[in-house]
Amino acid sequence: MATITVQDIAQQIVDGNTDNLVNGTLFRGIRGVQSKIDLVESPHTLDVLTRCIKEDRTSNSALRAIAQAAANTDGPCAAIRSEGVCVTIASVPGLLDSVVQRLETDVDAVRLVNNLVANSLKSAELFVQVEGSVHALKASTKKFRLHSFGVINHLSRCPVASEALLKHNFVEEILYPALEVVDQNLTVEDEATIARGTLALANLAGTTANCCPTANRFALKTIVKVLDHAVRGERLATITWLPPAVLFGLRNMTLNPENNVALLECGIAPMLAKLIDGWVLETGDATLELSVESIRHLSTQHHCVQPLWDAGIVRALQMVIEGARGESEIARKEAAALVEVLMERHVAVCMGQNRRLGGDSSLMLLDDAVVYKILQFSFGTPSGSQGPFHL
Repeated sequence: MATITVQDIAQQIVDGNTDNLVNGTLFRGIRGVQSKIDLVESPHTLDVLTRCIKEDRTSNSALRAIAQAAANTDGPCAAIRSEGVCVTIASVPGLLDSVVQRLETDVDAVRLVNNLVANSLKSAELFVQVEGSVHALKASTKKFRLHSFGVINHLSRCPVASEALLKHNFVEEILYPALEVVDQNLTVEDEATIARGTLALANLAGTTANCCPTANRFALKTIVKVLDHAVRGERLATITWLPPAVLFGLRNMTLNPENNVALLECGIAPMLAKLIDGWVLETGDATLELSVESIRHLSTQHHCVQPLWDAGIVRALQMVIEGARGESEIARKEAAALVEVLMERHVAVCMGQNRRLGGDSSLMLLDDAVVYKILQFSFGTPSGSQGPFHL
């Protein structure tokens, strides 16, 4: 018996048979990014699903199916194709209007918006242009906080959408109250909500050291945990975390020196090194450029330089400079400037060992092997280990 495809189910729905929509067959058939592309490219399917959202019998099933199509469950390598899928969905006439009507009563409506705006800034712009959308989102935070805070975080990365959130007092009325009290005995869903709220606050409260708020240590530790899951492509609190959604807020948070010390103590440097090491062109320029910019902010404080070096940041940046993976010119230039900053002390020591420049240095009196060990103690190694002697 031939396996029924997403296109087959889509055609059935277009023809008026919604059984495989209601019983979840369509939802279960939408998995890899190609199946999502097949769905949104099937003629008239999204128009029919838009009408299904308005009908009680098919509303939730349609919302779940479209939300699944909008979700990037394939990870960073599918970022560009997922963005195309989301723009196609959000551009369907009347679809977002229908979804907004369900935001306060159906969590899958909130999930759908979250997935759209997570993968596409254009979708974020289209969402806030729908009449009543921001008000409905604000109301949804009372019942569906985890997913609504995801929407807020993603919208805060879009200039047009962030203006709408600020206009409707999301910082004062939604984010600050939610982040005031942090209990150590929280569920993983609570942790994810705090991470999303903290990142959104960093985006909305400002992008300079003078107004980007200082986050509490628990929130910063949670953000590092979230980024770790994003790097490894693992879900946390049922959420597939994508690096740009975390890095955008992190980039703003690193403008605040007080955040930087805590972030480094919580292990942000190895995460950034691993993210840059594993970058591929399909991941998109934003992931790489935001990572490099975050490192630049961290490196402005002298006491933060050594942890970056120990984590392998220099080696990772040198890969970016080479440009063999298709890195953007912006990222390559920024990486080159950073490597100079991070290696300033090493260059200074080497100059001190030069017979002409450092002729009077006490280092010149030591045996080469002893000097080598001293340098290892002083600077570590680019890979973050203590070198071949395991000192």
